[in-house]
Amino acid sequence: MTIEQTRKDHLKSLWAEGLWGKWVGLGWFGLTTFSFVRDEFWRPTDESRWKLISLVPHWPLPIWATITLALLLVWVYEASYRSSAKDKTRLSIYEAPSPIEIIFDATNRQRRFWSIEAVMKSDNTVSHNYYRYSVAIRNSGGRTLRDVQVVSELTGELRNSPSAGQFEMTKEQNADLHPGDERFVTVFVWAYPAIQPGMLAGASAQWGYGKVKISVSATDMRVVTRTFDFDFTREPMLFDPPADGQSDPDAFNPFRVSGSGSN
Repeated sequence: MTIEQTRKDHLKSLWAEGLWGKWVGLGWFGLTTFSFVRDEFWRPTDESRWKLISLVPHWPLPIWATITLALLLVWVYEASYRSSAKDKTRLSIYEAPSPIEIIFDATNRQRRFWSIEAVMKSDNTVSHNYYRYSVAIRNSGGRTLRDVQVVSELTGELRNSPSAGQFEMTKEQNADLHPGDERFVTVFVWAYPAIQPGMLAGASAQWGYGKVKISVSATDMRVVTRTFDFDFTREPMLFDPPADGQSDPDAFNPFRVSGSGSN
């Protein structure tokens, strides 16, 4: 953005402030213009017939200019103050600790965090199954968060485009969260069975798929992220990294027996 555009946007923000003073200023500008035209270009021959025109004072130019400048300065000061106060409020909200919590329960209570889902054909038979993984997004703050959106992506070297998560209650990709609200969002799907021909394994899987990164954004709020280790050969596939920062020796081991409980 150029400097000229920035200044233009600043003037727009000042004008957007709903001050009665700017309308007084416009009225004063019109009165000044009218007085200038009356005195310099047009003067009624019979002033008794133009009583309204006669009411406009015959001040010298310095007085008109001084009053105009004073009105302009008062308006600019008040508009700048209000605009600055709004910017400081937004900044304080943005810099405050984020009220968003990203929750994933490895115990899979009520099968809310992962499950095996079916895609049905038109004749009501099963076309195929897939794993569905969700996280709970909770607003632990004291204000409503607007336009909350959840984005997930694999961080590995294979080409992978980030995708917007779907709020399970509304089937939408964004939502407003009131204080205390907790909403489940589908963030990740995987083929069923999990291990299929052609998939990467071992160190190649770690290189290609990487981790699963969940990002949550909202209006006037910093983006909150949480990154899960990912291993499609275990259950659940998403899990927190080991506390000591060391890699799990069983990660991407296709011969390990996974736990059960997703069905």
